[in-house]
Amino acid sequence: MKILFFGTSRFAAEPLKALVKSLSFDVAGVVSTPDAIGKRGKKLIQPPVKEEALKYGLEVFQPEKLKDEDTVKKIQSYNADIFVVVSYGKFIPDVLLQIPKLGSINIHPSLLPKYRGPSPINFALLNGDRYTGVSIISVTNKMDAGDIYMQWVERINDHDNYTTLHDRLSKIGAQMVLCTLENFDKIKPMPQDEKFATYTRIIKKEDGLIDFRNETAIEIINKIKAFYEWPTAYFFYKGKQFKIFDAEFVVLEENQPAKVIEVTKKRLVIGCKENAISIKTIQPQSKKVMDIQSFLAGYKFNVGEIIQ
Repeated sequence: MKILFFGTSRFAAEPLKALVKSLSFDVAGVVSTPDAIGKRGKKLIQPPVKEEALKYGLEVFQPEKLKDEDTVKKIQSYNADIFVVVSYGKFIPDVLLQIPKLGSINIHPSLLPKYRGPSPINFALLNGDRYTGVSIISVTNKMDAGDIYMQWVERINDHDNYTTLHDRLSKIGAQMVLCTLENFDKIKPMPQDEKFATYTRIIKKEDGLIDFRNETAIEIINKIKAFYEWPTAYFFYKGKQFKIFDAEFVVLEENQPAKVIEVTKKRLVIGCKENAISIKTIQPQSKKVMDIQSFLAGYKFNVGEIIQ
């Protein structure tokens, strides 16, 4: 079976690696998004999937537009039996989906139809879900609405954050796509139930801002986990930004929103709308990430102060 792989982000790297190393499939090439300009300066940054593909000597095609004639001809030239789409980042138009004789499949990190869209892992953590999963679906012209070939249910552990859950689901998806393709002619895909469909959105930088007055301790801890990589959960104190990477839940008998509850050499507790959080790992503005003991050796917070 000849495969043309569409992918961009780090989530797609493990599935690509698994397909390349499998003796059952031939990866004809990789389609990825164009290199992007880095946040610092004008240096071009390659998509993670491109970096992975080049390790194996695969040709990487990075079209700006997917519908133009040259792109269509290039995609046709791979003579792929099937497209495998993983975190590509663009809608694939019908003119391309009609090319492979076996169609196209997609790896999506949620239990579809729940959490369609660009940020399923973030929203599972943000909402405090106990379970999530991976779905292998057919690719259609409607976002994440294709028939389901296979699903895996994965427990979200108490210690999970975006990075740990993302990496685990990526590896699971890699094994699932191999299983799906190896049994492709035996699996009868099932349609999704539209009445249970929910949607995610693109995460913005301002989503990471912590509101100690109006968010509970549980909501803030979920935000810390969901935005662990980007934009990171953060707050401002005396005009400086502080990013939180890990925190513990603290029970309060009386709620004291946005108030500094406790400060010791090893502990900084801040009140929330309900209960409080004890910060464990923090990054001051323009400084490195540090544990709370190291942080408190150089930064002073006073009990009773209000975090604006």
